[in-house]
Amino acid sequence: MSAKIGVGVWTFGIGSCRYVGEGYKPYLSFEQRVRAISAIKGVGGIEITYPNDVNEDSWPGAKALLDECGLSIIAIGVELVCDKQWKSGSLSSPDKNRREISINLVKGAMRFAGSIGVKTVNLWLGQDGFDYVFQLDYAVAYANLVESLRECAKSEPSVNLAIEYKVSEPKMSCLMKNAGMALACACDTGCDNVGVTLDVGHAFNAGENPAETASILLHRNRLFHVHLNDNYRISDDDLPVGSVHWPGYFEFFYWMDRLGYDGWYSLDLYPYRDDPTVACENSIQFIRGATDFVKNKLSADFVAECEQGGISPLGYLFSAFFGEVSR
Repeated sequence: MSAKIGVGVWTFGIGSCRYVGEGYKPYLSFEQRVRAISAIKGVGGIEITYPNDVNEDSWPGAKALLDECGLSIIAIGVELVCDKQWKSGSLSSPDKNRREISINLVKGAMRFAGSIGVKTVNLWLGQDGFDYVFQLDYAVAYANLVESLRECAKSEPSVNLAIEYKVSEPKMSCLMKNAGMALACACDTGCDNVGVTLDVGHAFNAGENPAETASILLHRNRLFHVHLNDNYRISDDDLPVGSVHWPGYFEFFYWMDRLGYDGWYSLDLYPYRDDPTVACENSIQFIRGATDFVKNKLSADFVAECEQGGISPLGYLFSAFFGEVSR
């Protein structure tokens, strides 16, 4: 397998947090970020946010820059989170006017994506949820979300809408908090172009096994995009890939290959204090090593062979990693 790797432009942000609001790094323009990403060996694409990073007006200049740097846009996110106007939610908001604004923004992103040949629009709905009890009519909010997604999806059937689920942030509890809820919501729209973005770090936060989650989403033909990063399951740390859960990542890449995933892997990193280029390079080094291991060390029927032959999968992996060791 040969993974197609992209990088989210936010990886080269200032690294602001709730304690150091001004961030740990200098501000880089969109052009500076694109050029920094293009200098990383093994990266072929970028992920951007509409309309802040690129939009209809800025596209001619952005296209010239991307062509010069040899990069393509692999997915377009929609800015429905990082502004106080979304504090009551976006596509699920009880405020009809706010929902209309959100719907029109998503439709605009989809039209733009279709016009420039981008297949996937990513929706992280971090403001759609609640902070504590009795803040939300759950059934109404869910119905609003499904109907909003349906309207958006039908406006541009050739473009995929991918729901990026997450347990929390900014709301303490997000409506789309795990893969099951995101998949149910996608299916409830009745639109084949509504699916799921699997952010592996978000899966860890939700207590999921990313390999299992990916297998189910692929089985339902609803895995539209993938974000790679890592964390300690407590929060969305966006650490370099494989920095914590490296054995789970081997299984994840095995099943992604076994089940025929041929989409992009987007590095969704947020290195607050570290060099973002190094964080990306370390992640790519791990991805290449893990995918090579899966290709060269594990057969396509590895799981069945272990079960039928009474072989310990863990013992096999450890032997492959370390060879024979003294006991």
